[in-house]
Amino acid sequence: MERRAVSGRRRMASLPIITGRNVLGLLLVAALLLSCTGLPVRGQRPQGVYHRVKSGETLSAIAKAYQVRLQDLAEINNISRPDQIEADSVIFIPDASQVVDDIITAVKSQAPRVQMPIDGATEKEAGPEAAPPAPRKEPPKKEAATGPEMRRERAAADMKAKDRTLPSPKKERDTVTQAVPGRTDSAQPAERKDQKKADGEKADEIQFDKERFIWPVKGKVVSGFGIQPNKMNFNGVRIAAAEEAAVQAAAGGTVIFSAPLKDYGETIIIRHEDNFATVYTHLGTRTVRGDARVNKGDRIAFLGKGGANDEPYLYFEIRHKNKARNPLFFLP
Repeated sequence: MERRAVSGRRRMASLPIITGRNVLGLLLVAALLLSCTGLPVRGQRPQGVYHRVKSGETLSAIAKAYQVRLQDLAEINNISRPDQIEADSVIFIPDASQVVDDIITAVKSQAPRVQMPIDGATEKEAGPEAAPPAPRKEPPKKEAATGPEMRRERAAADMKAKDRTLPSPKKERDTVTQAVPGRTDSAQPAERKDQKKADGEKADEIQFDKERFIWPVKGKVVSGFGIQPNKMNFNGVRIAAAEEAAVQAAAGGTVIFSAPLKDYGETIIIRHEDNFATVYTHLGTRTVRGDARVNKGDRIAFLGKGGANDEPYLYFEIRHKNKARNPLFFLP
């Protein structure tokens, strides 16, 4: 009995001690890994609907009708130019629950209704339930003054007119304030209006960022981002390349994961500035470890061998704030 107890204590002593701090650390690492990968689960279908483009519909109008960002609509459908869509073509609308049949009517219904003032009141105020305006009371007419009274009134009127022509200290101070940049004045609303207009024009344009990243490997894109012919969704692109081809960091950053990953083989994840991250999977040999600092263009791995019927390829993702973005909108 004593020998069994001693051996049991030895086995317990050889096991790692799990403390609350260790558990918390493991949970943080797992959460960070899951938030940065977001790799698609096998067999998962994208959420959304398919819209058949009708004559006269534009990509911007379709985005407004479905209330989705034009950028998201362009990236998931690999549309780099809004004029690329044609009648009878089909585009995928992410996160939509039903198809919008009449795009033009849907967009018009979303436009804000402007109420024109009618006799100093809005349409709502001027409706049938509104009370009629009260008659305006005319001030009592003063009897015409004559003699000394007329001269005194004229002198008082001349003094008032003179006072109106001279600017008061407050008005002079307001004039100086309006000339100072960054102050709130009558000219500022026009500037804010111009800024809002510029932001609106930018929101209606497809954005690209071709200088942030470089191609991680030299090869050919064989599978694009977004919806595939089999109706599955890809969060990245497949780049076919030669066996043992060098894989380089698409941008400078910190390696936050470097290990095998189920269903994706040898995997590397790099965190970059501005909340960007890149994912490299189906590698052959990894040459960097976790927490390593890499520069843009540094070699991080080599491609492995392809499957029985597949040539070697790199699966590559670009993520911003944990949202998958179309790499072709970023790669030069």
